[in-house]
Amino acid sequence: MIGIIVVAHDHLAEGLVETAQAIMGQQQHVDTIAVEAKAVNLQEMFDNKAKKMLEEVDEIVWLVDIFGGTPFRYASQCVVNNPKQHLVTGINLPMMLQALTNRDLPAASLTKQLEDESKEAIRRM
Repeated sequence: MIGIIVVAHDHLAEGLVETAQAIMGQQQHVDTIAVEAKAVNLQEMFDNKAKKMLEEVDEIVWLVDIFGGTPFRYASQCVVNNPKQHLVTGINLPMMLQALTNRDLPAASLTKQLEDESKEAIRRM
């Protein structure tokens, strides 16, 4: 199974996971990291979350709020040179639900699907 770590500024990650679980029910192997102003030892926190989760799952998908932001920078350090970890930015509720629904896919396939379908999910009326 794929583990999912949602990372965002302040409390967005927790809100997305809580809302997704309200819709889909309690989910295993889903964790969050809230990156708050003036946080310290962030890389250690990210590395420890990944290490702990990889003890329980085969692969990790990191879902991060903003490309290039602080959460992205630390999560990307976990993903670089680690084929068991993958990252997608631009997390929103539809992406979160899609990730939880398709966790049986290999992580590389899931992240490609999330990227493709998220681009199509943005609509203007």
